[in-house]
Amino acid sequence: MEFNVFQYFKGFERSRKDPMTPEEQGVSYFLGGHMGERISEHLDQYAAKAKVSRRDFLKTASGFAAAMLAVNKITGMKFFDVQEAEAYEAAAVKEMTVAKKMGTEFIVDQHTHICWRKDGYIQGVNTTEKGMWFVQLLDDLGKAMGLPNGTRDMTVENFGKLILEGSDTSVAIFNPFGFREDYGGKDMVPIEEQAEVKQRWPDRTIMLGGGLTPNQGLGETLDRLQMFVEDYKISGLKLYTFDSTPKRGWWFDDERMAYPIWEKCRKLGLKNIGCHKGIPFGQFMARYAHAEDFDAVADDFTDLNWIAFHSGWPYQGELAALKGFKPQRKNLFTELGSTFAATVTNRPVECAHILGTLLRDLGTDSVMWGTDSALWGNPQWQIDAFRRFRIPDQLIEGYGYPQLTDEVKAKVFGLNASRLWNLKVMANTEPAATPKVVAV
Repeated sequence: MEFNVFQYFKGFERSRKDPMTPEEQGVSYFLGGHMGERISEHLDQYAAKAKVSRRDFLKTASGFAAAMLAVNKITGMKFFDVQEAEAYEAAAVKEMTVAKKMGTEFIVDQHTHICWRKDGYIQGVNTTEKGMWFVQLLDDLGKAMGLPNGTRDMTVENFGKLILEGSDTSVAIFNPFGFREDYGGKDMVPIEEQAEVKQRWPDRTIMLGGGLTPNQGLGETLDRLQMFVEDYKISGLKLYTFDSTPKRGWWFDDERMAYPIWEKCRKLGLKNIGCHKGIPFGQFMARYAHAEDFDAVADDFTDLNWIAFHSGWPYQGELAALKGFKPQRKNLFTELGSTFAATVTNRPVECAHILGTLLRDLGTDSVMWGTDSALWGNPQWQIDAFRRFRIPDQLIEGYGYPQLTDEVKAKVFGLNASRLWNLKVMANTEPAATPKVVAV
């Protein structure tokens, strides 16, 4: 199974000479989906009512509101909390945007990346054909989200401009890429280059270590883990159970190959261990994208926290069942990176089912915000969409999902992560300002 983010976006314009606004990023994604033509008709009507050109209208908050309003009308279900006047009155959309921000100012993005390294990616030199496929996927996605140079724009500098300065994100947790067999014998993004993010923004970033697989040798893996902690002061791990070695993958519950890693984490004081689950893209084997190996480790290492990145999508039901049928578990968590972005604009029913299943079965204290930016450009459009998104009443009544209230959204946006990463939210007297965050 190949995850191709453009499968549902035929005709979607991937690159632009002029930079996109975050609102235009979101609108463009709405227009690229299977409802795109019908949404486009609504946008033309609202642009005319607002007395601005279509091109200019798509760059505005009203254009983004109009796209969400169109989805509500087309589907006959209320997926977005948006009012008719917002689609053509700038004052109305500004008022609603400020209101939606109240109570959800504190945002911890559990899933962020830089996707470029200083010597670049050159096929046949430092990158294999398989490795270049992955680079190209990220490159296309970045261009679609307003980054004209794709992965070349996913740099340390743009990490700050797009995520920390260009959005409401309070704290960004940045994740590593490994797969060194495909990238000239070193991690796709070497840890010394990743560390530049933490060095530049020490108070607003959390650094994870990765690129570890016992298939490269258990002894070497344990040594690298210790080096990550001692030399780079990592706060946790983000790993991949599919890899680029001849074995192609491993499992978290392998008592011989994996358990020594978790025991080493205990000794080194690392409590939070994440793994890519779901989205079985490209050259990797889908079997390793399932979360079944979390079952044993969650029981055998109750003092460690296990985080499924990407929510295990499209296997989120399997993930959620690991707690839904074992409610005594307190150490299973998930985050929404790429999953929310890939479904909210063009597959809203699926998006509602994903969120509803996770919130119902894992619990509202176990789901965390994540955007997978800078892959998706500036994450502000995702933040605004989640502030507006709701699970329609029909689905709540039919499936027993919890209401996606402002209180639940505040938990997802940042409060759940603040407990996991031992962050203290410092209240700010100005509601519209970004809260200060300190580690405790």
